[in-house]
Amino acid sequence: MTGPVYPRSAAAVPDAPADAAPIPDPRRPPATRPPKMVFPGFDGLRAIAALLVVVVHTSFPAGFTTSSRLGPYTARGEAGVAVFFLISGFLLYRPFVAARLAGVPAAATPGYLVRRFMRIVPLYWVALAVTLNVVSDDRVGVHGLAGVVQTAFFLQGYQDHWAIQGLTQAWTLDIEVAFYLAVPCYAWLLGRRRRGAQAQVRVELAALAVTFLAAKVVHFLVIPSKQSWMSGWNVWLPVWWDLFAMGMALAVVSARYAQLGRQPRWAGLPGSGTACWAVAALFYWVASRHADLPLVPIFDPDRVQDMNRHLLYGLIGFFLLLPAVFGRQDRGVVRPLLASRPLAFLGSISYGIYLWHSTVIELVMEHSGWQLWKIPYLPFLLVVVVLTVAVATATNHLIERPCIRLSHGWARRVDAWAVRRRGRAAASAGTASAGGVPRPHGPTVPFPGPGPAVAVVGVPGDSPTVPLLTGSAARPGGPPGGRQRPAEADARQAADDWVPRAWRGQPGMASGAERPARPGADLPSRPSPDRPARSTLDRQPPDWPLPDRPAPDRSARTSSDGREWIGPGGRPEPGSDERGPAGRP
Repeated sequence: MTGPVYPRSAAAVPDAPADAAPIPDPRRPPATRPPKMVFPGFDGLRAIAALLVVVVHTSFPAGFTTSSRLGPYTARGEAGVAVFFLISGFLLYRPFVAARLAGVPAAATPGYLVRRFMRIVPLYWVALAVTLNVVSDDRVGVHGLAGVVQTAFFLQGYQDHWAIQGLTQAWTLDIEVAFYLAVPCYAWLLGRRRRGAQAQVRVELAALAVTFLAAKVVHFLVIPSKQSWMSGWNVWLPVWWDLFAMGMALAVVSARYAQLGRQPRWAGLPGSGTACWAVAALFYWVASRHADLPLVPIFDPDRVQDMNRHLLYGLIGFFLLLPAVFGRQDRGVVRPLLASRPLAFLGSISYGIYLWHSTVIELVMEHSGWQLWKIPYLPFLLVVVVLTVAVATATNHLIERPCIRLSHGWARRVDAWAVRRRGRAAASAGTASAGGVPRPHGPTVPFPGPGPAVAVVGVPGDSPTVPLLTGSAARPGGPPGGRQRPAEADARQAADDWVPRAWRGQPGMASGAERPARPGADLPSRPSPDRPARSTLDRQPPDWPLPDRPAPDRSARTSSDGREWIGPGGRPEPGSDERGPAGRP
């Protein structure tokens, strides 16, 4: 039999715990987790970003950047890094904001961190170890054991004298790792207060606008700094937050449109994707010809140069991403191109391309006989791309995919461990707040619903009512030793406890105020220590006799005031016209 239930408002329960949260109304449909969205064009965007980085790193040692009229355009291939940052901002933040708009809990942070770790660290460590062993020390090296630690744990960019060691392009991973750690904290801050979806969108966009401007201010202030502790400002997350914020803003707008089930009007216009890319090409031309940026890949920028570079690269990435985020992905020219098989394949191995291409460049230059600054560019680029794609494909199958598969199982186990730990902490806190009286043990499960989330002990999130007491031995004043009560009293008690609050006061139902009081009714309920809390579905009144008590009489029972009780102790006969408030007989 089920025990007493808390109604939707905890205030309706006499002497309910002060911290008891309201339970969603069972008559309202529970919130549903938003479906996982797949953006088929993003692999194509990753491929473009990785190839841009390869172009800038091959054109300079070949001498093409400084000797060709197209050199300024190849030099601006470093905009691929900004595209990667916008992709990370969009894809990593979107699940958090989508869950918040839907009113359901987001992914647990421990599992998220495990998946991020397994996504970037194993392949990076392998690439770093191989590079240090196959490339000569005068080209690629580390500063002793300290240098190994700095490069292995993404610290090499935070000081000038640490920077040029290991994989030189890995300075961007310092920023990516910092962003991975910042995303759950930022999402938690924005989700502390529950709001309506439209209000939440306004708050999200306002917060991103404020942090975008704050990042610009920080960037402006630290550029000329000569202090030693600020020498690594170029890898500080606040300096690059403006690019991540642009991707996160796209994530907020995308999640809201998905919740509404529609797309922006402009995304359905013919040629919308081509127009977005034309704007991105315009900003690329401005950055190449009119931003006064040096052609060398490593330089000390002044304020104007670096501020222009961030702004222009961010706009390039923003307009490249727009067609992949909004609109029918099978329409037009740009969107199907991004989802095409060649770009999708290159995008799936883009992380390997990014890590391995510098090692391949060094090996080709060392063993090919080509002289620095005098290398025929197109053959050099072709050789580097082919070898890099081959190595990246192999490591994708041997390292990346197995690690991703492992990360899913490990993340689930870590999340389960965190839930158990929170459950034990909640039980300990409950014992302390109840003056030494233990509360039910079990994992704390968030109760999704249209209202504020409620932590319910040991109950699935889709249960409309939350039983908090089972067994007569758990009731104050109940028979000692958990002895069973007579069948008549049990049937009467079951009818009292079984009727949900939403049904009370309906025709044929007796309200709680009109029912005879029973001993201990004013106390919050608890399960007995030897019987763990179970789901409501597991404790529905059985249709067969229990082994240690007589079967309750199924006939309709009438209380002393003449009211008929509908529940386990009394149901309408089959074929009767009498129905409950939900239309169920």
